[in-house]
Amino acid sequence: MYTLTIKPRAEADLPRLSAPIRLLVFNKLERLCEICDDYPHKALKGGHRGKFSLSVAKDYRVIYTFDRRIREIVVHRVGHRSRIY
Repeated sequence: MYTLTIKPRAEADLPRLSAPIRLLVFNKLERLCEICDDYPHKALKGGHRGKFSLSVAKDYRVIYTFDRRIREIVVHRVGHRSRIY
């Protein structure tokens, strides 16, 4: 099981989401913490190189990094895909 850390920028993004989407985000992140070692992570390019994207409800994304050594997932941004990248 991985621990979850939410950066201040992502913390500020969360209240802008509707309650059902926010619940889906937390459910997906909880599941990711459980299966991180086996999950097929989607690597990002360009300005987000080294980070990964998690799709939530088709149009929303969570940008995160993870460290297998210390078993931690860090959430950097959360939002609609049109504004997150």
